[in-house]
Amino acid sequence: MILLFSAMTVSLGCFTAPTDDGRPTRPDRDPKDSAAEDTGDTGADDTADTADSDTEDTDTEDTDTEDTGEPEDTAVEPEPCPDGLVCVTTFPYEHVSTTVSATLDDFDSYDCAASTDESGAEVLYRVDVPEDGFLALSLSDQSSGADIDVHLLASRDAGDCIDRGHELSGSLVEAGRYWVVADTWVSSGGDEKDGAYTLTFGLTSVAGLEAEGLTAAFADDALYAFDVAWGNGDADRFQYAISDFSLDSSNQRQWLLDLTDGSVLAELYVAHGEGSSSGNSGEADTFSNTDNSHQSSLGMMRGGEEYTGTYGPSMRLDGLEPGYNDNVRDRAIVVHPWEGSRAEYVSRWGETAETWGCPALDDRLSADVIDVLADGGLLFFWYPDTDWRRGSGYLP
Repeated sequence: MILLFSAMTVSLGCFTAPTDDGRPTRPDRDPKDSAAEDTGDTGADDTADTADSDTEDTDTEDTDTEDTGEPEDTAVEPEPCPDGLVCVTTFPYEHVSTTVSATLDDFDSYDCAASTDESGAEVLYRVDVPEDGFLALSLSDQSSGADIDVHLLASRDAGDCIDRGHELSGSLVEAGRYWVVADTWVSSGGDEKDGAYTLTFGLTSVAGLEAEGLTAAFADDALYAFDVAWGNGDADRFQYAISDFSLDSSNQRQWLLDLTDGSVLAELYVAHGEGSSSGNSGEADTFSNTDNSHQSSLGMMRGGEEYTGTYGPSMRLDGLEPGYNDNVRDRAIVVHPWEGSRAEYVSRWGETAETWGCPALDDRLSADVIDVLADGGLLFFWYPDTDWRRGSGYLP
């Protein structure tokens, strides 16, 4: 398990008395009240070979070139970075700079925010992206009084803006060359809000996620879905939790990503609803948006507010896909602490303990995950379900 934040040990009563075989039973749900507890809903189910060359092999005459025995150097010289630009070719990349002393002032406004005055000085970056992926741009550490905005351009043209933001900007892009501008905002009174900043460039690719253990299909859909959500304004940060319900629950099947720098913050065991298992209880294969189904829901969700529920510090969820998960809040489907998602539990029983639909996490780690995702972070729950794929607005 990769874990870039520290574990918190929380003593919680997640289980009722053990059964005769010593295995904990699932806790009963408290009566539903206005604060909709985190145990989920209750009730009935929802329903290349190459061809031989024709060229004759003939002897060639000796040339005057001396055979030194050394291999020929065929390396291509990297393209030089022009004066006045910062060139980015590796990821993640971090650049500390300032617009106070910047000499470039070519861009006054952008077609992605035509009414915003960006006529102050700017720093221009030429960015060469080596493979398809989500390119994330994150401004931080702005000096007091500074107001720098970051713009992603498809070409060196303000009319070719892909995305922009006050602190964050990004998009799913193809391999190629892009331009990024850290530009100074100017107030209506003509005050240029220049200053120092740090700009981080992150690239998250399907190949990179495959190296972390994700399948290509899941990784491709997860990045595509985030790009749609980002374009919709569904998220306000680059931290992103993705869960692959096609994997048995004996696997760490949730990844907490930070697209800011393309890192994996954590790999976690995550539970599914008991109604989602039509056979083996460790395998989820049936999903719904229906109250009283005890089933998990698929698709894109947004982290809501934190609260203290039956099992401890928890986080409500808001489904973003009508017909597939937009009832999760009413169903009390939440992220909550769960002893049944501990590695020790999985090691003993070969699976996580099922819930009544909640994607519950290891109770010693859940608070840290909730801190990252509450109030605006995105969570994506995936399964190769044909109906969801046809109807989802977040999949290709």
